[in-house]
Amino acid sequence: MRPCRRFVAPSGEIQKKHNHACRGFQMTPFSAGESRPLTTLPVLACDCHMHVFDSTRMPVAGAVVTPPTASIDDYRKLQARLGSSRHVLVQPSTYGTDNSLMVSVLERNRDTARGIAVVDESVTDAELDLLNDAGVVGIRFNQVQAGATRLEMLQALAARISRLGWHIQLHLTGEQLVEAAQPLLALDIPIVLDHYARIYHVPGIASEVGKNLLRLMESGRVWLKLSAPYLSSQSDQPPYPDLAQTVATLCQRFSDRLVWGTDWPHATEEDKPDDAKMVDWLSDLMPSPELRLRVFADNAAELYRFQGD
Repeated sequence: MRPCRRFVAPSGEIQKKHNHACRGFQMTPFSAGESRPLTTLPVLACDCHMHVFDSTRMPVAGAVVTPPTASIDDYRKLQARLGSSRHVLVQPSTYGTDNSLMVSVLERNRDTARGIAVVDESVTDAELDLLNDAGVVGIRFNQVQAGATRLEMLQALAARISRLGWHIQLHLTGEQLVEAAQPLLALDIPIVLDHYARIYHVPGIASEVGKNLLRLMESGRVWLKLSAPYLSSQSDQPPYPDLAQTVATLCQRFSDRLVWGTDWPHATEEDKPDDAKMVDWLSDLMPSPELRLRVFADNAAELYRFQGD
């Protein structure tokens, strides 16, 4: 039998081979499909964007996303299927500034996991230190499912977390990215943009969003997550033809500041995507093993401070 994995696949063959290769893999919760990816991920591949949920915990008032329980044990099945070993837990808007569920998972997975918390201006330095000790390396502003944070808090919170060497992660719509570009450039702290910066989510201003994204990336302090392509594409399943050229341009110009993520358990999606196919789609757009190593593993090791573990 042909090996179930290889490092690169001709783009026209991905669908065919997924239909026939590696059948019988146990169904992964919150992910379509049963096959492993054709891509062999690097040994220290890091999924830089995933969440956990517990339906027994009370969501914050006004929460937009309230999915069923998606546990770290559920997620480990996805890791086994994809072949990744590290991950970054991102605090979802569901729980506001209550980071306790995320921290409880981090405490059990300190060697292989990092966290991105949500805090507001009431957070104390002692609380930030406790989060840092647990493995948190940044804070998130989610302005798409807005709740606990506002962009007006950026400057004050950036100053508070700079002593810890953290970064700020932002989930913005295309319009919000255009409006926030100049204030973000004024911050003396690393910035990480979620989900391809949702560059095509508002097609009418796609070119303006793209111009501002490139301006941010050219600053040398902004990173981009190649995650949840279905949020930035007109397609909800791979391939994503309207993103292909964007990915190629980003890989050519900013390969040292791109990281990969799944967005598992895809809480915004009623029809769950096939994570293996998304890995293969992204890998197929990268022209070299060295580039794939950077995007799937090495860049994350730097950004999320895995070195030396």
